[in-house]
Amino acid sequence: MRKKIQIIVIVSTLVALIISVIWVRHVRNRIHDLPSIMNSGRLSVLTDSSRMGFATTGDSVYGFQYEIVKAFADSLGLELEIKEESDLNACLEEIEDGDYDIIANLIPVTTQWNHHAMFTTPLFTSRQVLVQRINNDSAHSVNITNQYQLANDSIYIQYHSPFKMRLKNLSDEIADTIHIFEMKDLSTEQLVRLVSQSKIKYTICDEQFARILKLQYSNIDISLPIGFEQQLAWVVHPKSVLLLKSLNGFLEDFIGSSAYWDIYRKYY
Repeated sequence: MRKKIQIIVIVSTLVALIISVIWVRHVRNRIHDLPSIMNSGRLSVLTDSSRMGFATTGDSVYGFQYEIVKAFADSLGLELEIKEESDLNACLEEIEDGDYDIIANLIPVTTQWNHHAMFTTPLFTSRQVLVQRINNDSAHSVNITNQYQLANDSIYIQYHSPFKMRLKNLSDEIADTIHIFEMKDLSTEQLVRLVSQSKIKYTICDEQFARILKLQYSNIDISLPIGFEQQLAWVVHPKSVLLLKSLNGFLEDFIGSSAYWDIYRKYY
């Protein structure tokens, strides 16, 4: 009886190992580097739902990052497939699983995701700012004028936002708690709108994007920086070496070109 049990355990272990090996190979085979992307004829991209990522109005399709990644896809003769996704963790999972090839969001370049992703050539440098509502329509009437006043206060950000780590570090720097609330299925632009409408107190936004949003929401204040300037870039799978090389080559040539500045001026 004992021998029979041992045989069952050994067989079960071997089956589990075989299934694990098959699954790992399956996942690895789904990781698209440039040759398999070219063979498929399609470039699959994740970006957020906003004018800085991807947006639609009627029959019009637009977005800062959409236009740049579309130019990259066109340069390779590839069809562009876009999925709107604001949750960075969900984006990283889909890249790791091989479902998508590029995360075309402006993500701060840090060592936090080194094991999960590779960053492209930075698109530009910016910093995060606090977005708060101006009281009584007065430019001098705001609740927060320095970072220490955020102690024991609440800030609303996107679910799994890359800004979360900066806020945690700021909380340590001011030696007090900053309550962070992560909002599912909301873009940064939507959170800024909620601040403007007094539905939430504060959010965080990239400074360059915040300047554009202030033109639309004149009752917001964006004067208080939350962190230092950081490089912002896109992300690919850590094994997509040839894709990264091609994309970096494209960005290095494209950024600073007249075509790039036409796009930049349209959104910034």
